[in-house]
Amino acid sequence: MEQDNFVNDLAESIQLIKKEVDALQITIMSQKTPWYKNISTTLSILALLFSFGTTYVSYKRTEAQDIQSARVELRGLLQRLSYLPRDNFETSKKYLNDPGAMGTIGGLINQENALLSRQAAELARKLPKNYVSATEYYSIAQALQAAYNVEGAKEFLGYALESAKDFNDKIAALRSNANLMFITGKPEAGRVEYQKALNIFSGYGEYDDYTKKSTHIWTELSWAYSEANAGFKDLANQHIDSAQSYLSGLQPSPGADQLMGQINQAKAQLNSTRSLTNSSDNANLPQLMDDLKRRVVK
Repeated sequence: MEQDNFVNDLAESIQLIKKEVDALQITIMSQKTPWYKNISTTLSILALLFSFGTTYVSYKRTEAQDIQSARVELRGLLQRLSYLPRDNFETSKKYLNDPGAMGTIGGLINQENALLSRQAAELARKLPKNYVSATEYYSIAQALQAAYNVEGAKEFLGYALESAKDFNDKIAALRSNANLMFITGKPEAGRVEYQKALNIFSGYGEYDDYTKKSTHIWTELSWAYSEANAGFKDLANQHIDSAQSYLSGLQPSPGADQLMGQINQAKAQLNSTRSLTNSSDNANLPQLMDDLKRRVVK
């Protein structure tokens, strides 16, 4: 009996030692298994990658929503800015015989333009450049110029030139930039910009004769206004003559008649004692006052 008990105890001891050896073997083998074959490690890495992925997707979605919200806000500001010149014009007609009321309302409109143009500029700077069109940059530049923010106008005209996709956007920015050079006392730089505007079609595809010549007529008239307002009336007359020369090459049409009217109006203003208004590019803006020129040139 005692021998049987001894054998059973020995068998149990051997079985216990075997289990311990098996456990040690499993531990040793698990340490020799590559990390990428370890299921728990693989699951942890996959969970981490999933977390990174969801975080990135969430970030991109939030970024897209922020951009969309900024675009909507910018569009609303630009729409309001586009109405201000009309409001200013209507005020000048409505209160023609009441200079006090005209001055008060005009001052309020100018304050609103200054505030909205600054907000629009801040929004446009935050947005990626591929989300703002050349037309929008140009509109902001014009509003800043009307608010006497010359440096801001230069900045956004530069953005408009960089992002211009067609000749219409580019030539509008070139003309405005040229006129701004004249206003800030840099006529030579302005003439360089106007010459670039006259060479606009060298970088674009073929256009019909009317489009080319009518575009050059508007450029020459804008150039003439800038020269005249800077005190170079002889040069202004030369550019009006150039516009007349382009007009003579056009076939008779309602469009040609309208251009003739603009040329005749420019001639009449040039020969009058009144300050010229550059209607070819700035008809949609409050006219810059003479004190702006004095302040900038000083």
